[in-house]
Amino acid sequence: MHSCKYLKSMQTPTLCTNTHASGKVPFYLKHQFITPIHKKDSKAEPENYRPVSLTSHVIKVFERVIRNALGQYLENNFLLSEKQHGFRKGRSCLTLLLSHYDTIIRNLNKGLETDVIYLDFSKAFDKVDHALLLKKIQFYGIKGRLYDWIKDFLSNRKQIVTVDGQHSSPEDVTSGVPQGTVLGPLLFLLDANDLEEVVNFASSSSFADDTKLSAAIEQESDMTLLQNDLNRVVEWSLQNNMVLHEGKFEYLCYKASRPKWIDELPFSTFHYTTPAGFSLEPKDTVKDLGVILSSDYQWSAHINSMIAGARKLAGWALGVFRDRSTIVMLTIWKSLIRCKLEYCSPLWHPHNREDIRAIEDIQRFFTRHVCGLQDTDYWGRLKALKLQSLQRRRERFVIIHVWKLLHKKVPNDINMEFKYNERLGWKTRLPKLYGQTKTSAKTLYDASFAVLGAKLWNLLPKDLNIHDDLPSFKIHLGKLLDNIPDKPPVTGYTTQNKNSKLDWLSQSGGLREKLTAL
Repeated sequence: MHSCKYLKSMQTPTLCTNTHASGKVPFYLKHQFITPIHKKDSKAEPENYRPVSLTSHVIKVFERVIRNALGQYLENNFLLSEKQHGFRKGRSCLTLLLSHYDTIIRNLNKGLETDVIYLDFSKAFDKVDHALLLKKIQFYGIKGRLYDWIKDFLSNRKQIVTVDGQHSSPEDVTSGVPQGTVLGPLLFLLDANDLEEVVNFASSSSFADDTKLSAAIEQESDMTLLQNDLNRVVEWSLQNNMVLHEGKFEYLCYKASRPKWIDELPFSTFHYTTPAGFSLEPKDTVKDLGVILSSDYQWSAHINSMIAGARKLAGWALGVFRDRSTIVMLTIWKSLIRCKLEYCSPLWHPHNREDIRAIEDIQRFFTRHVCGLQDTDYWGRLKALKLQSLQRRRERFVIIHVWKLLHKKVPNDINMEFKYNERLGWKTRLPKLYGQTKTSAKTLYDASFAVLGAKLWNLLPKDLNIHDDLPSFKIHLGKLLDNIPDKPPVTGYTTQNKNSKLDWLSQSGGLREKLTAL
């Protein structure tokens, strides 16, 4: 490795202020500096490093202008797939997972299985074919000087690896959306936007390049149709010069009950296979966007993994930081640990006492080390530190997400129905429960976001549920929750109350009247 001579001439470049008008990007603004960050295992193996790309801050200003205008054009004209939740305003890992799991629960209530196949793209962002991408950009109506600017932005790019202040010789970037840029993620969405069009039977859903195919299975022919869709997606990847790791595909089967047609098969049951010949065996769990999904519909695997990680992090923090003052401890708790226990919590919100206790015990353990509160019980520590129980916070997140659904801040993929009442304000309807639904499925139905969210929302008084400003809604919701007792169940104490807002209001009509009057 060596220092590149031309780097010195790039330190004080003359900015080309008419880059948008000319459709040209100065060459010195198209260089990417790659810093390798070690991930795991041997430091002698290049594949064990994560390349972090740094680009010019000057060009990022221009990119942001184009990204905002281009993104608005695509969204206003509904040109982006509704199944894509990555890098889009109002969409997130949570919105995708809520939509995906709601479909699974609805299938279960109908007595149907759901088969899900998780795809694995190899370095998807680096494999984007520039020629194909530019054709797709034109197809979506992006032409003229903007098209010229994007074309020039992708062309003649260079990347340099930097280690300990030394620079490698520049290498041409011949494919892929530019890493470390503002515009790159949106360009990738445009490149992968037509994947959904090749899927005929199944439903595809994506967060950037994390893609899965899912389908309700009623009979063997449905499995064949899902297999055909899988083959078409692999063919699409080949036509778009993308690489799929077929050996890393994962398959999760959510069973409803043993279908009669399985017993009638003379030989072994159907197996999904990839075009390369890999057979997909059903797995018990799959990690989907950071959440562990289980084929038995339970959240125990995710909750146990999450608790183990949070407990380890809490132990590390207590070992590294010796200061036990309130401000230091709360800063560590809120910024490092609590967020780990609340990621996508509206999705996996636990309904059984054991899981509620296990999660709450992490906060109980950590707050016990706050200076001056060692001899105070957990509920007293919550009041002294002005903290809510983790259970109460999860319910708050559920209510806030329902507000976002009502006001169309996030896509209503779960088809939650709202109705305005002059006396009660905005209320929502519970999703339909089919008459033939089994008891076990009804339990999962009651614990699902669509049902829990509707029940919690319908408890809100009219003066609160009609707020159309999110900051104001959060403030008034906080005041309401402060008036509800917060005594979460913890290990070592016997209590009949699960501490849910639903439990408190069902036990005391007087409390309900008090809250309604707030």
